[in-house]
Amino acid sequence: MAARRLLLFFALVLIFSFGAPRVPAQSGRTAPTPTPTPTPQEKPADDQDPVKVFTEEVRLPLVAFDDYGYFDPTLEQGDVLVIEDGVQQQVRSIRRTPASILLVLDVDAQITIGKRTDTTKAIAKRLLSRVREGDEVAVLQFGNGVQVLQDWTTAAASVRDVVQTKLSGGKRGRLSEAVVAAARLLKDRQPGNRHVVFITDGIETPGGKVAYADAVKQLIAAQATVHVISYTGLVRDAIADRYKKGPVKGGDGQQRDPRIGAPDPTMPDGSINRTSPTFRVMTIDTDRAMRRWYKKYSEETKANERRLTSLAEETGGQLLLPESPDELLAQADLVLRDIGAQYVVTYTPKRPLAQAAAGEYRRIEVAPRRTGVRLRARRGYIAK
Repeated sequence: MAARRLLLFFALVLIFSFGAPRVPAQSGRTAPTPTPTPTPQEKPADDQDPVKVFTEEVRLPLVAFDDYGYFDPTLEQGDVLVIEDGVQQQVRSIRRTPASILLVLDVDAQITIGKRTDTTKAIAKRLLSRVREGDEVAVLQFGNGVQVLQDWTTAAASVRDVVQTKLSGGKRGRLSEAVVAAARLLKDRQPGNRHVVFITDGIETPGGKVAYADAVKQLIAAQATVHVISYTGLVRDAIADRYKKGPVKGGDGQQRDPRIGAPDPTMPDGSINRTSPTFRVMTIDTDRAMRRWYKKYSEETKANERRLTSLAEETGGQLLLPESPDELLAQADLVLRDIGAQYVVTYTPKRPLAQAAAGEYRRIEVAPRRTGVRLRARRGYIAK
C-alpha cells in the first residue's frame, strides 16, 4: 500500500514538472508578447494598373444666329443636325452654360508700326468690360516668355486693373509657346464653352522650342473655340505706306535759296531773289538691311494670317482683320457677340469613345433643321 502511494506521488510530481506552465522569475521583467503573423498588405495604389474611365458624351460648342446676324435664343434640341464621321448622331441636349474666356495678348514690340502694346491693352480692357455675368476670365501675355497675368476669376472688372498695370512689352514673341500655355490653362475648365481670344500678328521670334503644329494639336485637344483679332493687315499696310515711294524720298516742299547766308544788297531785307535758282531737299534711304527686314516681316504676316485663319475656323471661331486702330477696338464687341451666341450640344457618339485609338480625330458637321437659323461649330475633335 505504501509502495502504491509512493508511486502515485512521483507520478504527480512528473506531471506538474513537465505539464505546468513556466512562471518567469521575479526579476521585474515581463514575458515577451508573441508577435502575430503579419497580414498581407494591399498593393499600393501607385503600383496598381490604372483604371480608364470614359465619359461617353461629346460636348459640342455651337454658335446660332438668325438671318440678320443676331443671336437666336430659341434654338431647341430638334433644330440641330449633327454628323460625326459621316454618321448622323442623336442630340441628347442643347443648353446655355457660362463661358471660360482666356485672353492671350501679344506684347512683342519688335515692330511698332501698325501694332502697339497700348492698343492691345485697350482691346483687352474693352473685352473685359463687356464679359457676361457668370463667365470666368484669365489673361496670358507673351513678349518675354509666357506669363499668367491673371488666373481664372469671375471678377472681370478687377482684371481690367491687372491689364492696365501689368501688361508690358518685350522683344521675344513666340506664339507657339503661348498656344501650349493656353491649352494647359484650359484643361481643368468646364468642357463645352471654352474660348481663347488671341490679339496678335502671329510672328514667331526664332529660337523657340515648341513647333507650331504640335502646339496647335494641344489646343485643339483642349476643345476650345479660338478667336483671333489680328494685326497682320494693319502691319502690312503700315510697312507698305512707309516704303511706298522707294528708297528716294521727296523733300518737304519748301523752296530754298542756294545762296544761304548771302544777303542780296539789291533786295529789301528778308526778301528772296526769285530770279536766282532754288531747290528742294530730297533724302535717300541708305539702310537697305532695315528695308529687307520690314519686307520679310510683311511677308511673314501673310503666312501667319493663313495659319491663324485655319486654326480659328477649325475650332468654330473666326479671324478678324481690322483696317484701322479704331476698328481694332470694335472687333472686341464682335468676339463677345460670338461667345454670347454659343450653345453647348451634347450627344453620345454611335461609335464609342472607348474604342478610339490614341490621338484619333473625328470629323464633325452641323446643319440647321429649320429655316431662319445659321449655325457654326468646330470641324472635329480628338477622341482620345
